[in-house]
Amino acid sequence: MDNTRKVTSIIRMRIRAYNLMVLALVLLMAAIAPDALAAPVVSSEYQVKAAFLYNFIKFVDWPGEDATDSNEPVVIVVLGKNPFGGAFKPIENKQVKERDVSVKYFKGLEELEKSGEKDKAIEAIRKCQLLFICPSEEANLREIINLVKNRSVLTVADSKDFLDSGGIIEFVMDGKKVRFGINVTAAKSAKLKVRSQLLRLAKKVVGEKETNGAED
Repeated sequence: MDNTRKVTSIIRMRIRAYNLMVLALVLLMAAIAPDALAAPVVSSEYQVKAAFLYNFIKFVDWPGEDATDSNEPVVIVVLGKNPFGGAFKPIENKQVKERDVSVKYFKGLEELEKSGEKDKAIEAIRKCQLLFICPSEEANLREIINLVKNRSVLTVADSKDFLDSGGIIEFVMDGKKVRFGINVTAAKSAKLKVRSQLLRLAKKVVGEKETNGAED
């Protein structure tokens, strides 16, 4: 009888210990979950695209670039619902053309309009070197392109027919590979010089291939 009681007591203690362990685990997960949910998962596709954007800057020349103060950063603007997550973090610690890289994020045009921040965002967009237009802004592509018309802003998007809309670089998926097309005419209009190395890597090149639109 005593043995039975001892066995029963041991079983109860083990069950109690197990329940406490489960409870501690649940509390731990509850504490971690908000941070885990807040941290966006970055797809490998957008990690590759972030790296591409960094390298585009190396092979595109802006007017007056040689005279630009080296303390002024090269600015990348991400407009719309951000698909990159933290993909730009490694890039922000690097330099390109001996200048720091700065990435700024703005909400979509409609949200900016509602919040009264649209004018401020447009001013920053017009001063940046590279503008990535997120898929969430596909309905506003032409308006956004018009915002930087006659400005030396390298426009990039992964929206279909972006080149036909007047964009400069369009990401396309070739199976699981990230590729891109270039609109040389649009680059020329923005007074940007696309180097031949970048043109050779492009899956598609449209527009004029004149020397003032592309160089070695």
